[in-house]
Amino acid sequence: MSKILIGIIVTMGLSCMLYYQFSVVPMQVKLEEQTKVILAQDLRDQEQKAAIEAIQNNLEKTSNSLRGLQEQNQQYETQMSDYLDIFRRHNIAKLASAKPGMIETRANAQTKEVFDAIEADSQRISSLND
Repeated sequence: MSKILIGIIVTMGLSCMLYYQFSVVPMQVKLEEQTKVILAQDLRDQEQKAAIEAIQNNLEKTSNSLRGLQEQNQQYETQMSDYLDIFRRHNIAKLASAKPGMIETRANAQTKEVFDAIEADSQRISSLND
């Protein structure tokens, strides 16, 4: 009877060992893999949240800059319509024939002022891009 009991105990031991090797160990390995996958997904989620926040900040900055540019554009269009109105009301060709020095110096001064303004605007726009 003791030989049968020893045989049963050895068989149960071998069964437990095989169960552990073929069931428990693969489950532990799979659990470790899943843990690594979850950590990788958490890291990806954090990076995506940071990217979304950066995009939203850039969108706000761009919207503010665009609003400012639209306001300046409205001012420039108003100035342009004022200048065109002045040209419509005056006969500049007649005045230039009568007093060439007066028109030429004023035109040159105003042209320089416009070019300087365009250059300043271009520099400001370039600095926004940086």
